Amino acid sequence: MKYILLFLFLISTSFAISIDKTWYENTNEELTKLYSTQTTKISSTKNDLSPENKEQAEYQILLLKKLQSTLKDENTFVFKDIDEITTIDKYIDQVKEYLKTNDEFDSIKNEFDENSNKINLLEEQIDKLTNKEEISSVNSQLLYAYYILKNRQNKSTIDEYTKYQTNFKKILLDSLETAKFVVNPTLQNRIDKSLETFNDLIKDEKKLSLSYDKAKITENETKIKTLDLQIVQLRNDKSKLINQIVYLKIEELLPLLKEKKSNYFELNNSLQLFIKEHQANYDSLNELFKYLSRERMGVTKTTFADTKQSFLDIIKYGWTEINNPIIPIGDGISILAITKFVLIFIFGFSVATFYKKKITHATSNYLRNTSIATRTMLANLGYYFLVAITFVFGLKSVGIDLSSLTILVGALSVGIGFGLQNIVSNFISGIILIFEKSIQVGHIIEISSGVRGKVSQINMRSSVITTFDNIDIIIPNSTLIQNNVINLTFSDDIRRLNVPFGIAYGCDIDNVIEIILENLRNSSLMYIRNNPEKAPKVRMTMMGTSSIDFELLVWISENPDENGVGSSNMSDFLIFVYKTLQNNNIEIPFPQMDIHIRKEK
Repeated sequence: MKYILLFLFLISTSFAISIDKTWYENTNEELTKLYSTQTTKISSTKNDLSPENKEQAEYQILLLKKLQSTLKDENTFVFKDIDEITTIDKYIDQVKEYLKTNDEFDSIKNEFDENSNKINLLEEQIDKLTNKEEISSVNSQLLYAYYILKNRQNKSTIDEYTKYQTNFKKILLDSLETAKFVVNPTLQNRIDKSLETFNDLIKDEKKLSLSYDKAKITENETKIKTLDLQIVQLRNDKSKLINQIVYLKIEELLPLLKEKKSNYFELNNSLQLFIKEHQANYDSLNELFKYLSRERMGVTKTTFADTKQSFLDIIKYGWTEINNPIIPIGDGISILAITKFVLIFIFGFSVATFYKKKITHATSNYLRNTSIATRTMLANLGYYFLVAITFVFGLKSVGIDLSSLTILVGALSVGIGFGLQNIVSNFISGIILIFEKSIQVGHIIEISSGVRGKVSQINMRSSVITTFDNIDIIIPNSTLIQNNVINLTFSDDIRRLNVPFGIAYGCDIDNVIEIILENLRNSSLMYIRNNPEKAPKVRMTMMGTSSIDFELLVWISENPDENGVGSSNMSDFLIFVYKTLQNNNIEIPFPQMDIHIRKEK
């Protein structure tokens, strides 16, 4: 079932269309020409279409016009010059101008974020389309291109606003040193009167709320409409009065900030509380004065003076700093992104390594009975899968768009064609070896160069063969695929030993065979004993010049049994044969030659 689902997935993805970058990845002149050509083309065929497609065609023409106008729109905005600040009134006016500019800045950033969300939605929609030539498909591509172009303009505008706002804040900070702030003696009275008026408005608001509830209960529609208008007007008056009080308090704060007075923090906290209590939106103003107080009064002094609020400010400030891009790749890579990347890689590689060791040396019941080769395959596949997942998540955490890696993949393709073909060949050969299982960990093999040993590792690029002299030989996987390999334990680990020996002429052959087999049965040598088909045999192979030659045929296992005991080797059987013949007074001949000398008469 899983193979059917995989097949259906591959079929669906193979017919899906991709983003057509030609609609936005050219110069303005080329894009203008492309849009004009497409407008002419769709206009000429519009009348021949069905009503539904005709509506789509008209929508496409509208999109093309929007794209053309977007190309013509340049960032023609001009920032106002920042006037010289000499008095406290001018300083407050410039603060208001800064906040106004910041609101415009936020509006553009919000538009940028909304367009980015729309781009993501369009990418999902385009991935589901299959016919590139359909009008609806082209419309989706054009709408995608429109948001891409708009965001390019917005990105440029945001960069300009960022520079302007940074410079604006710097001027406001420097002006605290140069401007002359004269404290208005009536300021405190104005603040008190404004607060009294504000409290009266709060009382009036509560009264209106009660009257509104009564009108709703009595269902007096005329009264409800009248009260609605009064409530709206009161809320407008309340908002204006809050704004007036805030700037009166700022006028009170500025001389203290200029003179670096410690009671600045106390008044500033009271202003923050006033803003929070009445849920007024002065976030930009708060951020500005946090910056001014931090730079003017010092971070340390601000921290100890403002306690909890300052502590939160430091955390937020530090968070902003580590999120600031330091590497200009994509939208920029910050210290935090690099830290996340390193931590994800450390965690991912640790998990992968732990998994590989755990599977390779498994002692659990469900894995203990599996073969070493199967455990090695599971360990290697799981390890490389976890490494790949770690790599993908690491790149995502940094903010690198994986679709941008297509250029890198193209470059790697060229590199593979020239210099990496051997590495790729070994890599593919490793995958073949893991899945084909013609050579597995634990097999005893002999390659064409004469090297014989046990396969101890099969990795993605190379395999390790440990010889019987305990020497590890690293062999590229392509060598094992392309050359002849003798696998002594391919089907099983049982093989036959042919132990040669010879006896002198004149010995009783039947007696020799019986003595060898009987003594073998009674010996402590390890070989296959319980399989009648693999019972030991002695056969005569040749009548040589000096001896009658025999072979002892005995079956052994190449690998240890469940108790860790291995079979006897050739040396053990040769020693056994020699001692058996010697103990039974059977002559073991050696090559000799009789020379007869004739004397001629």
